[in-house]
Amino acid sequence: MSSYRRHIASNQLEICIGNVSYQTEPHTLLTYFEQFGTIDHYNFTSPDGGGYVFITYINRKSIDRCLASRPHRLDGQHLYVKRAIQFNADYPREHIDSSRDLMIVVDSINVDEKFLKGLREYFSSYGTLYACKYCHEVNFDYILVEFADYDQVDRIILDKPHYFNDYELNVMKCISANKILMNKKYSSKENSSIKQDSIDIDDDYKFLNFELNLKNNSFLKKTDLISEHKLEKEVHRLQNFLKQIIEDFNIKRKQLEDDCCEQLRKLNENADKTHQLQQDLEQEYSKLLVEYESLKLENEALNEQYIMTELENFEITSYYEQILIEEKAKTAQYEAEYTEKLQLLYKNDSHPSSSSCSTNASRTSTSLSPPAIPDGDDDDE
Repeated sequence: MSSYRRHIASNQLEICIGNVSYQTEPHTLLTYFEQFGTIDHYNFTSPDGGGYVFITYINRKSIDRCLASRPHRLDGQHLYVKRAIQFNADYPREHIDSSRDLMIVVDSINVDEKFLKGLREYFSSYGTLYACKYCHEVNFDYILVEFADYDQVDRIILDKPHYFNDYELNVMKCISANKILMNKKYSSKENSSIKQDSIDIDDDYKFLNFELNLKNNSFLKKTDLISEHKLEKEVHRLQNFLKQIIEDFNIKRKQLEDDCCEQLRKLNENADKTHQLQQDLEQEYSKLLVEYESLKLENEALNEQYIMTELENFEITSYYEQILIEEKAKTAQYEAEYTEKLQLLYKNDSHPSSSSCSTNASRTSTSLSPPAIPDGDDDDE
């Protein structure tokens, strides 16, 4: 069965897969496409696989998932996947060619801005739409609708017929074959120089064969005979003319040579200046490089000096911090001893046991210079 005149199911469940490698096994291809849904049946155009393959799913969602997952690659080949479209004798290339542009032939429809806006909203349901504009061909007018993907156009073709504002839209893919057919259909010229003998659909070559009949017109041009005297005179005139041309050429060549010499001299002068400038720049660069190295060494010496100074400051700081810690420890020890003796003094003062204790407490308080404490004589009284 021909791969271009297949019967497509009315529920539009079939896809066409092109550019399949002949090294691809059928089960490998089917296993790959089974990830998008259950396959009802399939058909290879070649007994050994490869070429074109038609796969029919059990529901349309599987086809939508398959088309949404493009691009597909298998066995190093980029697979061309599209929805299978039934062969239509009126538009014999639509089931083969793909296009992102849709053509709506305008026959008796009054097209204005409002109509185009409504048409744009109508076809926006099929996905992203770039433009909807009125166009003109040689023998007919049409509305061009530009989509983002060729699958949107295939879905519109499969969903025919389309009605808008009580008009049935004559929709087709915007391809060159359809434009040629429409120009032929709407042609009003009786004596057209191009005649369509036939439109043959060749399943093997997949293209339209149009024969053009061209009229070959031959024109005879009469020439007069020239006498020998006139011929010699004409030759002499041409020789003089050629001589004059050669002289003019030599003069212009001399002028061009002089101009070239002058330009070459200027170029040599510029080259000398450029060479001198390059030498000056190299000398200046050498001086700057020496100065840079000197500053670099000086900077390294300053860095070393700075590091040594930082180390000395760190050692001095550490030494004084150690001394400060020791002094703080001694101060804390003295404060603890002072507090202990002071507490002992207050304890003896509040619980006198004997006069000797009072005397010792008095001596202790006197030596430590505590706050005023009553004398032992007052206590005895």
